[in-house]
Amino acid sequence: MLTVLCILTFIGSGVSFLANGFLWLTQDAWIEAMEEGAFEVLKDTLEIEAIELLLHVNPTYFLMQTLLFALSITGAWLMWKLKKAGFHLYTVAQILLLIIGKIYIPALPFPIIPLLIVATFVTLYARNLRYMH
Repeated sequence: MLTVLCILTFIGSGVSFLANGFLWLTQDAWIEAMEEGAFEVLKDTLEIEAIELLLHVNPTYFLMQTLLFALSITGAWLMWKLKKAGFHLYTVAQILLLIIGKIYIPALPFPIIPLLIVATFVTLYARNLRYMH
C-alpha cells in the first residue's frame, strides 16, 4: 500500500510541480498573450475568467506552490525509503498547499475536495508509519 501511495504522490505532486513551475516561469508571456486576444478563439470552451484570475495572481504563489510540491515529492521519496521524516515533510507541505491558495487567491471557494484528498493520503500514510524508521 505504501508503494501505491508514493507512486500516486509522485504522479500528482510531480505534475503539479511541473505545472506551477511552468506558470511561474512564463506568467508574463501568458498575460501578454491574453491581452493580445490569443484565447478569444477558445472563449466558448475555456473559463476565461478563471484563467484571468490565475494569471493576475502574484507570481510568488506559483513559486510557493512549486517549492511545496517539491517538498511533497521529497517526503514521498523518503517514505519510499521507509524514513518517517518523509511523512512529516509530506504532511506539512500538503497543509501549507491548502493554506496558501486561500492567502493568495481569497476569492477561491474553500478547497473541500483537496482537503478530503489530503486527509485521505495523510491517514493512509500514517497507517504505514510502523514500517518506517
